[in-house]
Amino acid sequence: MSTSAVHNKANSIMNKKLCNFIANKFLRAFKDKEGNKISQNKYAKYCGLSSSTISKMKSEDGYDLPISTIYNICRHERYSLNDFFSEFENLYGENLPL
Repeated sequence: MSTSAVHNKANSIMNKKLCNFIANKFLRAFKDKEGNKISQNKYAKYCGLSSSTISKMKSEDGYDLPISTIYNICRHERYSLNDFFSEFENLYGENLPL
């Protein structure tokens, strides 16, 4: 397998894990900043994302996730990027492709 193919496979695994982590942490029940339940469309709007982006993150395959999407969700959730990535690394750190 070529180096490029190995990197692409590792990136795909990382994106799936990131999307699954976000979906499990933030996308099971949509809430506004006051904790009230809201629709996926409204949640996406509050995050500055499209509803289809939220749907892609919730899908089994995930998608190529830009850091700005992670930032937008963390900002809405009032969750620091440091806490986000620390928790992600604690959960998946030993199982991440190199």
